[in-house]
Amino acid sequence: MNKKYPMIKGLHVLFLFCLMTSAAACSTIAVETRYEPSVDFSRFKTYNWALPSETSDNLQETIAAGRVGDLIEAAVERELAARGYEKEKRAGEKPDFFMAYRAHVDEKVDPMVITYSCPENICGQEIDLERYREGTLVLDIIKADSNQVVWHGTAVSVIGDPSGRKQAIEAAVRQLLKNFPPQ
Repeated sequence: MNKKYPMIKGLHVLFLFCLMTSAAACSTIAVETRYEPSVDFSRFKTYNWALPSETSDNLQETIAAGRVGDLIEAAVERELAARGYEKEKRAGEKPDFFMAYRAHVDEKVDPMVITYSCPENICGQEIDLERYREGTLVLDIIKADSNQVVWHGTAVSVIGDPSGRKQAIEAAVRQLLKNFPPQ
């Protein structure tokens, strides 16, 4: 590093830290949904949870979903109740649709090349690896009489502080179900 500009690296690191902190605080949720246009969603009134698949080959995904499963189910049930859907409570009764979810967390690495400039030339470069966790929540709506997935939604977001887990899940579910039922 050039001895004329010893503060450049320190200021650059401080700027990078501030940028990453503000980006994490303003983390957005990327949402994608699709549905079967031939389905008359106005006929759906009751739902229940689909039984979890016993053929899950990703134990880590199952464990991650289990930790947050209660939070996901509570958030989905609140959103569906707000839209007038009733959870089927009678044993043996078949609802109009089933809800299913999957959740998993991926460890991500984002490499960044940092170039230090001096008035005359480039003083140096380094690679900084930003490590973060990205969570994915998938919701499926399955038509009960045909076992066909008729609505599918995926929400992806950077995972921040674990103390905000409940709020993050609620925000993801709210965004996913924002336009449900489809018009």
